[in-house]
Amino acid sequence: MAKKRMYSFAKEKHSGKGILSTILGTLSLVIFAVLAWLAYYLDGQGGVYLGSIGLLGMVFAVSSVVFGLMGFGENNVRYLFPKIGSILGGIMVALWVFVVLIGI
Repeated sequence: MAKKRMYSFAKEKHSGKGILSTILGTLSLVIFAVLAWLAYYLDGQGGVYLGSIGLLGMVFAVSSVVFGLMGFGENNVRYLFPKIGSILGGIMVALWVFVVLIGI
């Protein structure tokens, strides 16, 4: 049986939650890169300050995944940014968990 095609003439815009998800994932990546460089530069003696900023990066990564998945629920939007944000956030969550487990 042939699949019926549906056409929609509604103008699609980018998902707001998807854009937020991509921004948060990018911020988490930037924080990770800066903290990795600072940890190398300070010979591992960053202390509590670098750890608290790393925790903030972890929160950004988890929020990126959550907002990315929420972006898929919006109607009449393009799903480019929710896809990018969810994938980037998932990679960053895995990277942050890996760093925490290596540190323990």
